[in-house]
Amino acid sequence: MSQRRDFKILGYTIGQAPNLPLIVMILAALVGRVVEEGSEVNRGADAVFVVSLSIWSYLEAVDGVNVFRRVLGIAGFAVVLTRLV
Repeated sequence: MSQRRDFKILGYTIGQAPNLPLIVMILAALVGRVVEEGSEVNRGADAVFVVSLSIWSYLEAVDGVNVFRRVLGIAGFAVVLTRLV
């Protein structure tokens, strides 16, 4: 995440463009909602969702723009752990 596309006002990050794992995670969540529950496509979308969330949360926890984004990354790890248990 070396190239940041932040929207800053007076040095504070107000908004940030979503990165690829977040976009993939959102698309997988949408596919999971649209298809029949329990189908192979649903299970595949769920797997893609968890992997994308894992990657996104790692990137945010390690290289987040600010403390709030790092905490979001750690919360993402917590969601992944609860989904896997």
